[in-house]
Amino acid sequence: MNKKGRAWHFVVLAVLIVAFAATAFAGVSYRYGDTKTVYVKGAADIRFGIDIRGGVDVTFMPTDGYNATDDQMTAAQTVIEDRLVGLGITDYESYIDYNKDRIIVRFPWRSDETDFDPQAAIDEIGTTAQMVFRKGSAADGEQILTGDDVNSATAAYNQQTGEYVVQLELGAAGAEAFAAATTELAPENGVISIWLDNVAISTATVREAIVDGHAQISGSFTAEDVATLANQINSGALPFALSAESYSTISPTLGARSLEVMVMAGIIAFVAVGLLMILRYRLPGAIATLSLLGQVAATLAVVSGYFTVFPGSTLTLPGIAGIILGIGMGVDANVITAERIREELAKNKTLDGAISSGFKMGLTPIIDGNITIVIVAAVLMGAFGPTNGLWARLFSPVFYWFGPSTAGTIYSFGFTLLTSVLLNFVFGVFATRVMIRGASRIKALRSPWLYGGGKTAYKTPKLPFVANRKKFYIGSCAVLAVILLFALIGGVTMDVEFRGGAVITLGYEGEVDTNALQSTIGDATGQGNMTLQTGVNIAGNKTLTVTLPGSQTLSTEQLDALLAALNEAYPDNAFTQDQVSNVNPTIGKEFLFKSVVAVLTAGVLIMLYVAWRFRRIGGVSAGAMALVALAHDLFIIFGVFVILRIPLNGNFIAAMLTILGYSINDTVVIYDRVRENTVLYGKRMPLAELVDLSINQSFARTLMTTITTCLALVVVCVVAAVYRLNSIFTFALPLLFGMVSGVYSTICIATQLWVGWRLRPRKK
Repeated sequence: MNKKGRAWHFVVLAVLIVAFAATAFAGVSYRYGDTKTVYVKGAADIRFGIDIRGGVDVTFMPTDGYNATDDQMTAAQTVIEDRLVGLGITDYESYIDYNKDRIIVRFPWRSDETDFDPQAAIDEIGTTAQMVFRKGSAADGEQILTGDDVNSATAAYNQQTGEYVVQLELGAAGAEAFAAATTELAPENGVISIWLDNVAISTATVREAIVDGHAQISGSFTAEDVATLANQINSGALPFALSAESYSTISPTLGARSLEVMVMAGIIAFVAVGLLMILRYRLPGAIATLSLLGQVAATLAVVSGYFTVFPGSTLTLPGIAGIILGIGMGVDANVITAERIREELAKNKTLDGAISSGFKMGLTPIIDGNITIVIVAAVLMGAFGPTNGLWARLFSPVFYWFGPSTAGTIYSFGFTLLTSVLLNFVFGVFATRVMIRGASRIKALRSPWLYGGGKTAYKTPKLPFVANRKKFYIGSCAVLAVILLFALIGGVTMDVEFRGGAVITLGYEGEVDTNALQSTIGDATGQGNMTLQTGVNIAGNKTLTVTLPGSQTLSTEQLDALLAALNEAYPDNAFTQDQVSNVNPTIGKEFLFKSVVAVLTAGVLIMLYVAWRFRRIGGVSAGAMALVALAHDLFIIFGVFVILRIPLNGNFIAAMLTILGYSINDTVVIYDRVRENTVLYGKRMPLAELVDLSINQSFARTLMTTITTCLALVVVCVVAAVYRLNSIFTFALPLLFGMVSGVYSTICIATQLWVGWRLRPRKK
């Protein structure tokens, strides 16, 4: 690439970004009558999660503690998937935990669904499959066998005929019945059909009588076909029924409104950050805003399937929050570059020289900072994503023992965060640099003032951080002591995600008597001492939230009985089910433990990276002190949850992991400046003075990146609070405090501890 650039580089790339953004948001399609042909997918084609579309997330297990084999679990999963397809639901997710005999299923409501009955949906896909062999191909044909008569069905390859086949082994009674039926049908090449839940899954021609209890089904099958058919047949002989040990549901009305609110928050955040960048950095700020538009559009394009090489991904509300957070964090590369250019101009360098030096000196901290975010996003996706995903396989040695306790909302947040960071290299680094170089070749845009120079050029402050480090330690210890005191006195509240239990949110009309309702609900569920709380949801409708005591849960039958009892006793209130979270206590504890391990894993990986990357300035000590500062930030987030009485849940873990990446990003930038100044000044400058200089030189960048990120989070907090989007508010608010703490701990804790360690008296 020509380092001096060309004017047309700026114009062409700017036009390409705008054009790409337009197609990524709107897509490219053609409509003829009622037929719509999509050529390029846009935002409207994104596959949204059940927290937006509404749907069900359920974990099935064999009843009565039955110890199922791996083949039986696979067969049960096949039955569930077949039933979902039969119900017209093809956009589902399913995972098996063979170690703990669990099947996790997540599916949205059908687009044409009007009667949203989650209990009926769970029962419909989780009941024992009914397998029947019939004479002929009609559904009313004479029954020959049931699934109970089949001991096993095995996928195999017939070496003689070169065909994939399914081999059946029948029980004694089944072999006798099958012998009689095939003896009757063989002379005329009659047909035997196999039905699963009244749906024909196979039809076979009888060529000879089968009297030994061993049959073979052949045809134009592939290896995948016979494996599926064998699983389907085996499912009919399952000796166990499935029960919904944990499940959560949400109505589509709440999800649709949540999507509107989050999109609005994203637009406001983008405009606010863009204006701030333009006011602060002038032309580089305007170019950064254009690059940010490309980054956001590309993130949505990856999610929607705009690029055919990517299959697309499910987008949830936390995923959208990740995109908005990426808006604030995505300008970090632009901030570093712009600040470096301003700094070089302040040294009276020429415009071309300042741009060249700014790009060169700013690249290393950009790379180091973004890699730490990549580590965090990878851990999020590895711990809480699909078991067959890249990151899950990579981290399987760490999370294997927990099984596929997938959390689609957390995974989506990690996916959008990772995508934003990687795309930041494309737009925030490459595209920005090409456009700035190109713009600098346009005569009208060559004024140093447009790039931050002139009389208003930034001057490096001279704040004495190292001299005041003991004050910082005392202040931090005081804050941590207050948090610990709150935790000891008020206790720590766990959400049902971690402790297990049930929380049911019901919509209603008119006025209610909570005392009378408590009695009715207790009688219907057989539970006592539950907590009732009235409120208003995001759609503006009245709600009643019922929280069961401890870790008690409700079966789907009890939940049905509850809703029926309420509507029978209070018909004028028209109770409807908005949202349910019902978690088995064992599953909740496992999820909590897995979350803790995820945080520890991310912390260790970050420390190792910092230790390796800054080995020339005492990398091990730098990594260790950075880890202490990260622990400080995590405790601050914990304190926000404790003091505001927000239950610890998946949002808590997502916030903790995000702060790990964000806070270390700030620390890495300052460490990088220390490393640079060490080369420049060496032993000519005392260490304390060198660190103070490095912090002050990075101060403007640190402050600006914090402001842009916090600005995006403030927008999310305000919008979520106004529209009562509690699930996002309880994530964004603690994260906002964590961001501020991250900046403070970088400047006042990590670097100061490192200085103190390096200056400690050493024994001879």
